[in-house]
Amino acid sequence: MSVSRRRLAAILSMDVEGFSTLVEADEARTLDAVARMSERVEATVGDYGGQVFKHTGDGCLAEFASAVSAVAWAASFQRAMGGEDLEQGLRLKVRIGIVVGDVVVTEDDRFGEGVNLAARVQTLSPPGGIAISRGVFEYLAGKTDLYFTDIGERALKGLSERHRIWTWDPKVIGVRRRRRVTAPDPATHPSIAILPFENLSGDAARDGFVDGLVEEVTASLSRVREFLVIARNSAYVYKSHAVDMRTIAAELGVRYILDGSVRFAGERMRVTLGLVDGASGVQIWSERVDAQTTDMFAVQDQIAEMVAGALHPTIRQAEIERSSRKAPENLAAYDLVLRALPHLWAHRRHENPQAIALVDEALALEPGYGRALAIGAWARAQQIAYNWSADLAAERAAGRALIERAAGLIDDDPLALTAAATAIMLIDGAVERADALIDRALGIDVNHAWAWTRRGFSRTYSGRPEEAFACFERAIRLSPRDPFSFNSFIGMGLAHFACGRPREALAWTRRALAEKPGMTWPYRDVATFSAAASDLAGARDALARFTAGRPDMTARLATEAMGFMNAALRERYVDGLVAAGLPDDRAAGRRATAN
Repeated sequence: MSVSRRRLAAILSMDVEGFSTLVEADEARTLDAVARMSERVEATVGDYGGQVFKHTGDGCLAEFASAVSAVAWAASFQRAMGGEDLEQGLRLKVRIGIVVGDVVVTEDDRFGEGVNLAARVQTLSPPGGIAISRGVFEYLAGKTDLYFTDIGERALKGLSERHRIWTWDPKVIGVRRRRRVTAPDPATHPSIAILPFENLSGDAARDGFVDGLVEEVTASLSRVREFLVIARNSAYVYKSHAVDMRTIAAELGVRYILDGSVRFAGERMRVTLGLVDGASGVQIWSERVDAQTTDMFAVQDQIAEMVAGALHPTIRQAEIERSSRKAPENLAAYDLVLRALPHLWAHRRHENPQAIALVDEALALEPGYGRALAIGAWARAQQIAYNWSADLAAERAAGRALIERAAGLIDDDPLALTAAATAIMLIDGAVERADALIDRALGIDVNHAWAWTRRGFSRTYSGRPEEAFACFERAIRLSPRDPFSFNSFIGMGLAHFACGRPREALAWTRRALAEKPGMTWPYRDVATFSAAASDLAGARDALARFTAGRPDMTARLATEAMGFMNAALRERYVDGLVAAGLPDDRAAGRRATAN
């Protein structure tokens, strides 16, 4: 009879993603691949102090003496699996979960809370990646260069408590941390306090719901790296106290204050919100939300999402205006980048170089400013994508250099991650690598509208346009007043064109042009979409508008600028430009390449 004992251990659970489907499609190849995977596990796990104590058909459970060793082995294993030669057989995608928990140990097995938790955490792992619990994450502090994204508290099947989970995905490459990540400096970055909302119903029983709503909004905004959020307990002292907003802002040391009230009528509720500039006491944004209270958690999530999405552009615009009021001699790198953003958003040929000049000035002051490096790369990518430069090779080289310098400096900044992803996508067409950065940005801040817009473009570029619409729609819903929202309209147009709906594509692109007067490059889209819709007169007119500042424009140059699109979409797009009258020199370019 075996003797059992208890101990704290690092437990790893793994299994194959989509195993049943793979077996149904090709049983022999799948079982062969799983057998080779098991051999790799047994051959390597001992090198990291691990021991497999149970096989589960398409996976296993293992114990490690150290959580750090368990993560190190898991990362090494996943990288090896990701690089496996396809000629050897089927490539499997494995999910791995690692926890630190209490286990009951017998001679040849393990039972208990730790084992159950590891199996549940494993289900949250990205395919080919790792998911870990809070205990493991705390053990890793300063002991690994892997980047884990906090995906928040999750409900796990069969467990009563919610658990906070972090995930790692090996597709996220080239951005390992080189330095400790610091919080925004309240002296230079925007900061906000969320005051307790007023319960206007007079029913004290509703206080818990209202407090929970404020808690959810505060937690949601706390995940936004673009501004610092004061802890809820600090703001809670102002509940039921009539204090001037400017006084509260001064006492808490914040620039902005979010205030709100909730009114109930049966099962309906109305939430009124207002954002106040702490220095002047002036309200700079307001919104009203009507909802049902029957599912209070869904209502809280909806309002938190709306507030987070709306405050992004509102606070950013307020910060830009604040920076513009500063005397030139007081400008620092942060303010220079803020001033660059409107020129970047303008999408006009003469303004983009102004954005580049301001970012370069910021980098002269602070060469290691990750956000400036990423935004500078984005600006140079626009020079390429919109045929604004006569020397695309030089722009690519400059953009690549900035992307390389940004590696390790933008790990927790969704805006910088999105900017870098855009640059990587437009400069080199590396959509998969860009997707990894976008996923990281959304892992940090799921309400980042720009990241959703770029995810929509990546889906379109990679040949999955039907998946793009939901991304663009979410970006528009999150940030309807964003000065960059017209870019989602451009994306909707391209996605419709990719799906073979040129008339719908035209409607969205014209809406973008109406939203942002002065842009000319989208007439390239209008020319192509009009030609596809058999409106050759409209196509020729649009092409003339596009080429007015580009007299040497040809089909080959258009093709070179749009290397980010998949080949079939790019060829169909340029065919439309040729039908509109653009000189077709693509054959000459192909002959030159062949020679």
